[in-house]
Amino acid sequence: MGQSVILNIRNGIREMFTGYFALAMATGIISIATYLHGMHTIAVVLFWINLVFFLVLLSFFLLRLILDPLRVKEDMANYQKGPGFFTLVAAACVLGNQLILLFQHQVWAEVLLVFATVAWAIIIYTFFTLLTTGKNKPNLHDGISGTWLITIVSTQAIAILTTLIASTKPAAAQQFMLFASLALFLIGCMLYILIMCLIFYRLSFFELTPMEFGAPYWINMGATAITTVAGALLIEHASKLTILTEILPFLKGFTLFFWSWGAWWIPLLIILGTWRHLRVPLPTTPEGYHPSYWGMVFPLGMFSVCTFRLVEAIHVDFLMSLSSIFVYVALVAWAAVIVGMVRSMVKNLSAKY
Repeated sequence: MGQSVILNIRNGIREMFTGYFALAMATGIISIATYLHGMHTIAVVLFWINLVFFLVLLSFFLLRLILDPLRVKEDMANYQKGPGFFTLVAAACVLGNQLILLFQHQVWAEVLLVFATVAWAIIIYTFFTLLTTGKNKPNLHDGISGTWLITIVSTQAIAILTTLIASTKPAAAQQFMLFASLALFLIGCMLYILIMCLIFYRLSFFELTPMEFGAPYWINMGATAITTVAGALLIEHASKLTILTEILPFLKGFTLFFWSWGAWWIPLLIILGTWRHLRVPLPTTPEGYHPSYWGMVFPLGMFSVCTFRLVEAIHVDFLMSLSSIFVYVALVAWAAVIVGMVRSMVKNLSAKY
């Protein structure tokens, strides 16, 4: 019995979904959204839940790296699985954001920033090198999906955490960090434009089945939302760096551009999601749950946060009610997927033991 349990755990770790850190991303961003809207108790509870999720997932990831490094390399070179590794970076940054906003805890936030930056550099250059030099490449229909946009999410997540930490540093360090945040913000913007063109082309000119239109396509909106947050925070810190002051009109326009594009996606994603779930089980059922559903929950929470930050940055106060609505939508979505996850775990354990 004991050997059977250990074997099942090892197999589970080896087969771990590469994008499972989206669970920590979603839980963390909803914690931040509730905190911004004054629901401090819920925010703190979600922080501790998220801390457990992140540490467990990180332990599994490191064990997988030790037990089966060749499988990890294979997944990294896979067009569908490879982008999932970027969720590790984003999850670490979201946790760092929670530490600063909820507890003003600087030291561990800085540790997470260093960890996320190193992980981002390793993952992004390994992923694109393996794809560029690989053989037997898939066509656009099979190769591209919304998961690719996690590259943008991870990049902007580092920019956001860097900006938040920079505000507590001496002038010289602060200017360097804000410049780095600006560079990462622009890199993320360019990556979004490039990848979104490919995704839009794939959606519009190739057949799309209900099964293919999964939750990761919500990152179409989520990537614009986190880009909006990164831009809004740079706007708020513009007085601390000369180049930010000089390009402030551009920065405001570009930030609003990404928020607007993200808002445009929401009705279409709802329509396509309804079309999918008329044919595919919902995530609240054991048969319908898949860890990729956290890729839908995260954008909902992030849209609440990005709208809040946009209101602060450019004073469009009439949008605050939209941010308030989405924090509750995100909470409901999080609870629904948690139910599906628990029921799926119970069903799998029952089937094995």
